[in-house]
Amino acid sequence: MTESQKAALIEEFMPEAMRIALEMSDGSVPIEDLTQEAYVGLLMGLNMVAESEDTFDALPLTQTVEEAIRAQIAYAIEEQRELDKRDKQLIAQVELLSKSIDAMTEELGTKPTVDEIANYMGVQQKTVLEILKLSGEELPEGEFYKENRLWIDNPDARKFSN
Repeated sequence: MTESQKAALIEEFMPEAMRIALEMSDGSVPIEDLTQEAYVGLLMGLNMVAESEDTFDALPLTQTVEEAIRAQIAYAIEEQRELDKRDKQLIAQVELLSKSIDAMTEELGTKPTVDEIANYMGVQQKTVLEILKLSGEELPEGEFYKENRLWIDNPDARKFSN
């Protein structure tokens, strides 16, 4: 398949790619992004057809292109769903961390250390640090924390609280 043939096929199949993007849209991904994904799928489908022609095992053009477009759009939608799921989990973790810090601050009369928060939540220190980092909070640094063993995780000291 020459570049000019490929360009003509892109122009021919682009309306179909856009139709498929609209058809498959569930609102989770902006239609502009789905259109771009459809274009990527169109290119992938044309490349598969071109490669199959070289091996004398020619794939059906229309079917191959449409399947590639649908697969690329489905991948983009699934990827967005996974991102949304991770975002919701992060929000829940941040809320739990915030509530734990508030409860411990009230209980202790001072802001708790990473170690105390981890023990209170029943998780490893690295989990608390990851949540703090992802939520944009300042992470404790410096020799003070290392000297006071705040970076050493102690699974035996972990507890689950109600």
